[in-house]
Amino acid sequence: MIDGLITLDCEQGTEEWLTARLGIPTATGISSIVTPNGKKSSAYNAYLAELVAESIEGLGETFKSDSMERGNRLESQARMAYEFETSNDVIQVGGVYLNSDKDLMISPDGLMPKLKKGLEIKCPKMKTHIKYLLEGGVPTEYIIQVQAALWVTGYETWDFVSYCPEYEKQTLYIYTAKRDPVLMKAFDTYIPQFIKTLKALKN
Repeated sequence: MIDGLITLDCEQGTEEWLTARLGIPTATGISSIVTPNGKKSSAYNAYLAELVAESIEGLGETFKSDSMERGNRLESQARMAYEFETSNDVIQVGGVYLNSDKDLMISPDGLMPKLKKGLEIKCPKMKTHIKYLLEGGVPTEYIIQVQAALWVTGYETWDFVSYCPEYEKQTLYIYTAKRDPVLMKAFDTYIPQFIKTLKALKN
């Protein structure tokens, strides 16, 4: 346990980590429950079905795309670059659970308990990294992931980081996201409902 958070203490990507996530909502999946504008997602029922099946059948073969492999390879380098740039000390955990029932888990790329801050790292290819630099903010496809992490932890801010060592002009992009009250309310509404239905379908 860190800072009152219920944590999973293992390395991300391990068998233990994959088993812990089995059949429960995760930060990347919450976009299938709530949309970035705070509405119920059209993928809600499909995600329910996916998690029920997963809890019964197991994961099967896990697929890793080139982008995922790149992320795994560069993440520790990105974290060190972030720590150097910000002077923040980052703690790594396997995951953070929503509650003692372990109904939902997020897998942050780092926690900074003293600052009430978390970290989300992406290591995209150059053209995507430059796009993030130009557009600013948290990329739309990661808004729910970042806001869900804020919701689960109760933290005040979350740093979104894009790291691309090939783009030497600016290898690191950091954007500090704050809690979005609209999304916090949407999570309060839709996620407990989702978990209740998920449990009923499993039992």
